[in-house]
Amino acid sequence: MNDLDSFLEWKPYLFSIAYRITGSYVDAEDILQESYLRWLSVNQNKVLNPKSYWGSIVARLAFDLLKKASRKKETYIGPYLPEPIPEKLEGIDEEKINFAFLVLLETLNPFERAVLILRESFDFDFDSISKIIGKTPDHSRKILSRAKQALKQRKKKFEPDPKLHAKLLMEFSLACVKQDTQTLTKLLKEEVVAYSDGGGKVHAARIPIPGIVRVITFLKQTSKKATASSDVYFGYANGEPVLVGYGNDGLPNFVQFISIDGNQISKIYTIANPDKLKGFQNSEHLRKLGYIRKPNLVYFLLLYLQNKIKAFLN
Repeated sequence: MNDLDSFLEWKPYLFSIAYRITGSYVDAEDILQESYLRWLSVNQNKVLNPKSYWGSIVARLAFDLLKKASRKKETYIGPYLPEPIPEKLEGIDEEKINFAFLVLLETLNPFERAVLILRESFDFDFDSISKIIGKTPDHSRKILSRAKQALKQRKKKFEPDPKLHAKLLMEFSLACVKQDTQTLTKLLKEEVVAYSDGGGKVHAARIPIPGIVRVITFLKQTSKKATASSDVYFGYANGEPVLVGYGNDGLPNFVQFISIDGNQISKIYTIANPDKLKGFQNSEHLRKLGYIRKPNLVYFLLLYLQNKIKAFLN
């Protein structure tokens, strides 16, 4: 097997390491290119386990980039959200880290995040981890313990019923388009929070918006503008159903996630920073491959009528 064949075989594994550590689609792609160049410069005959060696290269590059990015995040304009990656429904598996958990990982410092990902997701031993982050194995163990404890206070189950998740997203999008305050009030939890990541590149709320009243007002304002200027698709990203909007220029202008608590929406995440939407740039290509699709108008109509009947009966 030549170098390129090896790279292509391990690329999904290596990309997963880079993306989970950095939370960035673009950075993960750049890391893979750099790792390939570094691999070509080593004496490969002395490498006993190429996959492990290559994984360590990627992990070290990702960790170094994560440390630099953490300083940039301190001056980032507005909420900082991870970059979404388009997926097919049939491509989603249990090992995917979904978007809600990626958001939670942003609360960790670079050392905690890297150690947690490498140990828990990829089963790196502590000797390997210590070389990547520049700490002793014992110190690495303590960092892992600290990271787990930090997440334990905030972590909930991030595995809502997929059908319920998709159904609520459909109802949510329809209610936004229809400016239906009554339905939005039923769909959203009282303590719902909306996050918008524009990165200072596009207009977006610069602080999280808390509470159902303020969130509904915000949604009605932004949805009215989006309906007039965006072509909206349904799709999947990071293990979850999403809404994807495209402007008149054919470029993506937002990707929207929801998080569910019980049978209601507890969090709304909207990524509008164009630098974070590179994975969704070619809508025609994504549509042909089945990553995104237009909403079923008949289903939409039935859903709308169903909601109105329920409201009337109640």
